[in-house]
Amino acid sequence: MEIKVKKGKILVYRVFDIGSEIDLDKVEALFEDKKLKERFKLDRKHNMSLIISSSPVSVQLGTFEIKLVDKLVPAELIAKVWHFGTVSLCFQLPIAESTSWMDLVKTASWIEKDEEIEVFARSKAKEFQNDIRSAIPVLSDWKMNEDYVTYFIQELEGMDHPLATLSERLDIPALILAESKEMLSDSMKKGVLENVFQYSKDDLVVVDWNSALVIEPSGSMDVPLVIEFALNQLLEMRYYDDLLDQRLNTVYNEVVGRKKGLFSNKYSRLAEEASQIYLEISEIVENVENSFKTVGDFYLATIFRASSKRFRFDDWQRSINDKLGNLAEVSKLLHSEVNESRNQTMEMIILVLIAIEVIPFIFGIFKH
Repeated sequence: MEIKVKKGKILVYRVFDIGSEIDLDKVEALFEDKKLKERFKLDRKHNMSLIISSSPVSVQLGTFEIKLVDKLVPAELIAKVWHFGTVSLCFQLPIAESTSWMDLVKTASWIEKDEEIEVFARSKAKEFQNDIRSAIPVLSDWKMNEDYVTYFIQELEGMDHPLATLSERLDIPALILAESKEMLSDSMKKGVLENVFQYSKDDLVVVDWNSALVIEPSGSMDVPLVIEFALNQLLEMRYYDDLLDQRLNTVYNEVVGRKKGLFSNKYSRLAEEASQIYLEISEIVENVENSFKTVGDFYLATIFRASSKRFRFDDWQRSINDKLGNLAEVSKLLHSEVNESRNQTMEMIILVLIAIEVIPFIFGIFKH
């Protein structure tokens, strides 16, 4: 019997950096009358494994018609606002009842190539940024963003075997990689299926770098929310990695190839700026990293760690730490240069003062 999707939805994410930080209490106040907001919540059984320093605020932005393959479908749009400066837009697209697996794979391939959602999401992110600008101290206009797709299925038709054997009957890697035409190699399939998780015999999660499959009969959104959190952290790591590149290039260009005057304060200014940038970015990066912590080996903690690994958190953190180290070293060198310059200036002043005292004395000797 062919397996089909009886009930499910496709969660299409676009994540943007919209500010230095966001006052979530102000965001709640802005939407208080509309009653379209709620705080991030997890099922009680999973609360013990996750520590959230500041729960994000979800705001319902309405329902829009989105083109999906060859027809328009109603998509509920939800914006989730995170205190460290990001907003994730989630388009919830319904999966038609009795959709075959192959049709779902074709839909995944279409979403992968579609550009309309990207354009629409970018305009909505800008619009939302303007709506909550009073809650953002410093607005951001960074052009990069993260995209992700989660295939959320509550019920399957024709599934008379345990979910653990689903990969034997369906081509899950084809869905995850949105590959409807090419026959994937065994090594590619193996790489995807290394990240399969189950909490009970009735659910299943497959996490990869650009999409995930979540089968959850209860309808709980805990797993998609945890993956979404990791996605927002990834965007912030990319943002600060790029920001550090810009800051380092600015400092290098200011220093290299320019001569300093005897009384110039250029090096002093650069040293202070480098130190300030280092402290600010270090504090913000630490804030992002500490905003969501996992405790023990509980299910959601395991999902978060798997997502972090697929998103290459370690590589991004290493890159940021290396660049922060370079910035700290540049700051130290500039301060040394400033101190050396000041010492040289003081030595010259002392020599001048000595000369002022000695020259009249020598003239006095010759006069006698």
